[in-house]
Amino acid sequence: MITAIAALLAGGALLYFGGNWLVDGAVDLAQRLGISSVLVAIVVVGFGTSLPELIVSVTAVTDDADAIAMGNVVGSNIANLLFVLAASALILPITIPRICLRLDGLAMGLSAALLAALCVDGALTWLDGLILCGALLAFVFVRTILDRAGDEVTLEGGMPGLATAGAICGGLLALPLGAHLFVFGGVELARALGVSEAVIGLSVVALGTSLPEFATCIAAAVKRQSGVIVGNILGSNVFNSTLVIGGAALAETISVDPIFTRSVLWIMIFATALSLFFMWTGARLNRAEGLVMLALYIGGVAGLAWL
Repeated sequence: MITAIAALLAGGALLYFGGNWLVDGAVDLAQRLGISSVLVAIVVVGFGTSLPELIVSVTAVTDDADAIAMGNVVGSNIANLLFVLAASALILPITIPRICLRLDGLAMGLSAALLAALCVDGALTWLDGLILCGALLAFVFVRTILDRAGDEVTLEGGMPGLATAGAICGGLLALPLGAHLFVFGGVELARALGVSEAVIGLSVVALGTSLPEFATCIAAAVKRQSGVIVGNILGSNVFNSTLVIGGAALAETISVDPIFTRSVLWIMIFATALSLFFMWTGARLNRAEGLVMLALYIGGVAGLAWL
C-alpha cells in the first residue's frame, strides 16, 4: 500500500507540473509564431496528450486485445468531453471562439461519425486506418491555413526560446509518465482496499489515459486560457478518432466487438453532439452546462459499474 500511495503522489505531482509546463510553453509558442493559442493547443497539446491513447491502442492491437484498443479510444473521447471539459467549465466558464465551432467542432463531429461508419462492418482494416489518418492530415492542413491569430488572451511576458522548448518537452514527458504512475497507484490501492476489478477498470483505468488532458485543461482553466482548453479537448478527440485508432488499424486489423456498434459508439456520438450543442449556445460553456455533463458521466460510469 505504501508503494501505491507513493505512486499516486508522484503521479499527481508530475501531472500538476506537466500540465502547467505544457500550457505555458504552448501559449508562449503561439506568441512567437504569431498564431492562435487554439491552433497550438490542437496540434501540439492535442497530439501530445493523445500519446498515451496511441501507445495503449497500438500495444493492445498487437497483443490481440482489440476491445481494449477500441474501448480506450471511445472511452477517452467520452471522458474528455463529459468529464475533463465539464470539470474545466466548473472552474472557468469557457468562451468558445466561433472559428473553433465552425472548424474544430465540425472536425470532431465528423471524425466521430467517420469512425462509427467504418466500424459498421465489424472491423477496421489497414484501408480504414489509411482513411482515418488521411482525414487527420487534411484537417491539420486546412486548420493551419484558416487559422486566425489573436483569438485568445495570451499570457503576458514571455520565456526565452530554450525555456519554451523545455516547457513543452517537459510537459509532454511528464504527463504520460504521471498518468502511468497515477493509474498504477490507483489500481494497487483499490485492490488493497478490496474494490472489485470491474469498478477499477471503469473508473481508474478508464480515466487513466485522459489524465494528461485533465491536468492540462485544469491548469489552463486556472490560468484563464480558454483557447488551450478548447483546442486540447477538440484536438485530442480528433486525434483519438483518427490517428490513434487509425494508426492501430495500420498495425493490424481491429475486430470491432458488437457492443461498440450497438451502444458505445452511439454514446460517444451523443456526448459529442451534446457538448457541441452546449458550446454553440451563447458561444460558451457555462458552469450549469458543465455540471449537467459531469452528472451524466458520473451516472453512466456508476450504472456500468452496477451492471
